[in-house]
Amino acid sequence: MFNLLKSDIYRLVHGKMFWVAAIVLVALSVLAAGMMHWVSSPEFLRMTATGFEMTVNVSDGATGGAGVLGEGDAAAANASAEAAAAAGASGRGLSLDELDTLGAAEAAGSAESEEDGMRDDETASDSAFASSELWDLVADNPEALSDADFEGVSRDMRTLASPADMLGDMAVSGGALAMVVSLVTALFLAQDFSMRFARNLVMDRRGRVRYYGEKLVLVGFLAAFYLAVAALAGAASFAAAGFTYAAASPLGDLALFLGLAWLLAFAYGCTTAVIVWATRSAGAGVAWALVVSSGIVGSLLGQVLLLLGRGVPWIGVLEPWTLASCMQNVGNHASTLLATPAAAPLTMAPLAVQVLIVGGVAVALCAALTFGPLRKRDL
Repeated sequence: MFNLLKSDIYRLVHGKMFWVAAIVLVALSVLAAGMMHWVSSPEFLRMTATGFEMTVNVSDGATGGAGVLGEGDAAAANASAEAAAAAGASGRGLSLDELDTLGAAEAAGSAESEEDGMRDDETASDSAFASSELWDLVADNPEALSDADFEGVSRDMRTLASPADMLGDMAVSGGALAMVVSLVTALFLAQDFSMRFARNLVMDRRGRVRYYGEKLVLVGFLAAFYLAVAALAGAASFAAAGFTYAAASPLGDLALFLGLAWLLAFAYGCTTAVIVWATRSAGAGVAWALVVSSGIVGSLLGQVLLLLGRGVPWIGVLEPWTLASCMQNVGNHASTLLATPAAAPLTMAPLAVQVLIVGGVAVALCAALTFGPLRKRDL
């Protein structure tokens, strides 16, 4: 098995697709960092403030605003408009403290109107736009905020929670890592059949076990390699783009996140391997990687399960236990995998345990299919 693994790694390293896939991951990291750098720049923020059109306009004042908002919100909006007008007349911009004061006034007005019971269900949903009055002032008069204010907002936007959260949002929750691992797995494993490489091996019972076992180990190697590429490329790209972190990821939390991300990517790679071995087709494996490993089918399946769960509750409980849902949760809770509770019925356990169970079961099922019916197929 070890000699066969060395041979496969040699073929991978001296081939093109192994490095092309790595370049794709690096390019995605650079693109993500570049886009976030642009949208968080002071220039983009000011441009957005200039071109933004609000649903509720200050020009409507007491008419449109009072018709949608309660008395407290209308009073807060009028107070906000008067404060902005006074600031404009004095020739200075609104400071962040003044903006916070105006926001607090709006919140107080909203709370007062709720206590008086002045809203019905429809106007209660519209109250979510109460804070838009403040942004409307900025949209109508972009000079209400100074350059220093926009730079302060830009610095806040360029301060990420932690390195683990950055990698989780960039490569894990979006499905890029699992898709790349599955694509390379599909193309490489299919070569053994298209190039008749498998026929040149000793394929007695023990030989088949060694062959399929080595391929599963190779999938694990691919998952680890591309996870490392995504992590290093993401860290370098966001550092070059000027992003910093509010807190460093503890070594234990980072190791747990990377381990679970690897497990899920490995599980998706194993499912792709099973598809290739069952169909002997590279096209089927590539299609599986693009549609399933990317998370598209998993997302649709999750919505269907939640919809059916409205009538049959136990069906809705299945949604968090899918591979796609676990991949999404690992990316979204990269720094809190031990603090976030798992889904029912393991609500007393952390999310990490749930992901470990789902990933382990998926790999075990793939191994059972591989060493069971697929091993007996004629090569």
